[in-house]
Amino acid sequence: MAAVDLSAPSRAFAGYKIRWGVGSQFFTAQGTDLDHSLKAEEVDGSGFGTRFKNNIPGMLDGTLKISGLASSKKGQVMWYLNQILARTSPVNMWYATEGIDVLSPCAMQPASLMELSPKGKMKDSVTFDASFSARGDANPIGVILASPKTTNVLTAATGSGSTDDNTLWGGASTFGGAVQLHMLDLSGGSTPTVAVKVRHSVDGTTWADLPGGTFATVNTTDLSTWSQRLNISSTQSINAQVRIEWTTTGTPTSVQPLVIFARNYDPDL
Repeated sequence: MAAVDLSAPSRAFAGYKIRWGVGSQFFTAQGTDLDHSLKAEEVDGSGFGTRFKNNIPGMLDGTLKISGLASSKKGQVMWYLNQILARTSPVNMWYATEGIDVLSPCAMQPASLMELSPKGKMKDSVTFDASFSARGDANPIGVILASPKTTNVLTAATGSGSTDDNTLWGGASTFGGAVQLHMLDLSGGSTPTVAVKVRHSVDGTTWADLPGGTFATVNTTDLSTWSQRLNISSTQSINAQVRIEWTTTGTPTSVQPLVIFARNYDPDL
């Protein structure tokens, strides 16, 4: 571990750095308030003779609430959210509170949109409230392995991204994890495709494919490939260093991805 500077000031980030999206849709400027509530149910574990209740944590509930500016035109936020309202299959959500640079923190969860409420006042802009409920998982602390800030990150035929190094924060982990891919644009060239996979390493020199970390090839004919989530088995060890590698075909001129990775930790500690 690195030495702690006891006089270091707290880091603060302005709310305007928040980014968020659902599936392959990027709705950053439409958000005004974000509230991600992760709450464990209280299970009473008290027994005879105890003076204080012994509440232990039970099942977790992850509810993500977003308020924003409403626009119902085709292709914009209200139009899209209406398409996924109460859908039985989950959608892949994400948000970043410190911007979307590579290796910035990012949260993600598969979720269902349970509530969508447009609101209008004569003196204010038309707004909406949306409530997303986690579907079986949530990853509040992840890291961006590929950023959509530029549209030519993955246009090379092959390449690798920046390395997320966990050496000083626990090193390798042994309880699997999750990774989400959100393709915001794939265009140009001739029938372009992108194959993305996650690799890990002990020393940053020798890399191996992370089992369960290879996405289906993204293409322009099957839009279901544009938003994918992979759950890495809870029995899978992940080495301290992680990055993505990719292969493109069809010489695309614009490839705009967001790839988010998170480790799972021992739930029994």
